[in-house]
Amino acid sequence: MSVQHQEQLRKIIQSIMTAHQDEQMDCETCSGQLECLAERVAGGANLRDLLPEVEAHLACCADCAEEFQALVCILRAEQSGLLKHIE
Repeated sequence: MSVQHQEQLRKIIQSIMTAHQDEQMDCETCSGQLECLAERVAGGANLRDLLPEVEAHLACCADCAEEFQALVCILRAEQSGLLKHIE
C-alpha cells in the first residue's frame, strides 16, 4: 500500500471515529430505548421515522444493533405464535 493510500485510509478512519464521538447517542442511552422501539418496529413501524438518532447509533455499534435485532426477532416470533410469551 502506498503512502498516499495509507494517508487516505487514516483520514477516513479518523473521520469515522470523530463522527461517532460527536453523536449524542451512546450505548447506555440507546439501550434504554431498545425495548420500546423493538416493539414498535416488530409491529411494522420504521425505526428511521421513530428515532433516527437510534438508527444512526445502531449503524455504528454492532453490539447494540445485535441486541435490537434479537429483540425484534423475539417479538415477531411471539406475534406470529411461534414463541409463546412466558409471564
